[in-house]
Amino acid sequence: MPALKNPRHEAFAQAIFSGITNAKGGAHSQAEAYRRAGYNVTNGNSARACASRLLMFANGIAERIKELQAIAAEQTVESAEKMTRELNELLREARADKAHSAAVSAILGKAKILNIREQHDFRSGQIDFSQASSMQDIGRKLLQSIGFKEPDDVSIQAAIEANDAFIDRLKAIRDSAQGLTLEQ
Repeated sequence: MPALKNPRHEAFAQAIFSGITNAKGGAHSQAEAYRRAGYNVTNGNSARACASRLLMFANGIAERIKELQAIAAEQTVESAEKMTRELNELLREARADKAHSAAVSAILGKAKILNIREQHDFRSGQIDFSQASSMQDIGRKLLQSIGFKEPDDVSIQAAIEANDAFIDRLKAIRDSAQGLTLEQ
């Protein structure tokens, strides 16, 4: 559907749509959208009543608002898909360079874009580390504890390396603290 023939009707539909999407400068009410479309009213009550009548009875306004919403939704999906493709490329490059921190950042970026929430809570005890019988099991469980349902061998190896680096850092903290304790 192209823009409405009546310019005030189109302006009203655009103002309503902008208010729905919370666009900067969007109308915060039907009455405000009515005024922004160029209609003159004496008070807020008459603006509300006229805006309501216009939405209910003017041909095409409600349909135009729905069309604007559909266009915006389509553009949002395209943007999310494009960002996900770009993050997938960055993830492949990071893995190839063994840049595990960058790979994790790319994965987290995708999760935010796709609005993926963690499936497991590490503190809830859903992942039982006591049953791990190898470093592969530990790496797999570490990844599963943050929502990576079926980690591949490369990811498991990266998790093992990250865990080893974490343990080494903890040992360094311990050694440093014990060194400070002995000097006092």
